[in-house]
Amino acid sequence: MSIIVSELSSDWSREPSEKSTVTYRVDLGDRHYDVFIRSNGLQRQPGLDAALPLALLAAMKLRRPIRVKGALSATYLAGVRQVMALFEASFDEYFAVPIEADSMYQPAPQAGPRKAAFFSGGVDSFFTLIKGQEELTDILYIHGFDVRLDDLPRRAAVSAMGAAVAEGTGTRFIEVESNLGKVIQDFGSWPIHGHGFALMSVARALAGDIGEVRVPGTHSLQHQKPWGSWLDTDPLFSDERLAIVHDACEAERIDKIRRISSEPLAQAYLRVCWGKVDGMYNCCRCEKCLRTMVSLHALNRLEQFTSFPLPLETRDVARTLLPRDGLRIYLAENIELLRQNRPEERALIAALQRQLRRPIWLAVLRLKWRKRFARLKGHFRRLTRRGAGRDLE
Repeated sequence: MSIIVSELSSDWSREPSEKSTVTYRVDLGDRHYDVFIRSNGLQRQPGLDAALPLALLAAMKLRRPIRVKGALSATYLAGVRQVMALFEASFDEYFAVPIEADSMYQPAPQAGPRKAAFFSGGVDSFFTLIKGQEELTDILYIHGFDVRLDDLPRRAAVSAMGAAVAEGTGTRFIEVESNLGKVIQDFGSWPIHGHGFALMSVARALAGDIGEVRVPGTHSLQHQKPWGSWLDTDPLFSDERLAIVHDACEAERIDKIRRISSEPLAQAYLRVCWGKVDGMYNCCRCEKCLRTMVSLHALNRLEQFTSFPLPLETRDVARTLLPRDGLRIYLAENIELLRQNRPEERALIAALQRQLRRPIWLAVLRLKWRKRFARLKGHFRRLTRRGAGRDLE
């Protein structure tokens, strides 16, 4: 049975400043996913290129062909088939499957003049923006990725951040809203397999006056690996209308932090936290926050970064859990940086070494127990509130 991809509805605004919405359906037969993409930057597309990435993980996982009820760019489809071959070679659970479309089109060999970059406010995003600021015309943020659509306070903070950075760099800030996380997360890991497909879907929905979209690379050229978004796959989603550039370079994460550490916009708005903490822009206690704070501290720049309001505590660094081996790259970088710049920070270096010695399996186990304890604590807090409310009655 084929997985059917189609356009369910569209609502196009007549005013450029107002948002338009396109909704796609990924139909598996026994269930379906209706995925919307909403933005004032959406462009009318000649085919369903933006919808195809939404079905890829499900099709490769279930080993079922894809049927697109609409047109696809011939160049683009050839690239997507190469992406599936790379996934099959890289991940045991995914297999390349046939893709058929109602029709094919050959894009005109002329891309739009504007150049955009995805921008979350993180280290990679700021580095890509600063490095390419003479060429970039737009920055793109997607609500619904790392910040939930119903998390209105943090959404407002991110919107304010994007607007301020755009004004400070002379770029246009394009905000996108989408619920596409579900169809991807049901068939793979968001960071390991899926986030790149989400970015590609949105990029293809914006193709038009934007002729190039840059994806800030997580890993340097030296440390490229199969990943949700990596150098081998992202450019394959390009065609004559849109160039997708995976912005990887020789710079390691610490090189990026060093480069952005003197930038006032980064000092005010750097945002690395994926945790949901009420009233906090960065929680200052998760692995990504502490990793970044240690780097900035080693560079004697942490005090200038007002986006990290809480102090760096050595005990929190020692308790940090690393559930993936790839995270140890950043740990080793921070240890070396501290030894070079602040050798007197022996306790902090020892805390990082303690992380490095902790086995991955133990970190994963402890992380599971911490999450379970946090859920129980939240459940108890809710029950306590309900009991207090009944007492007041």
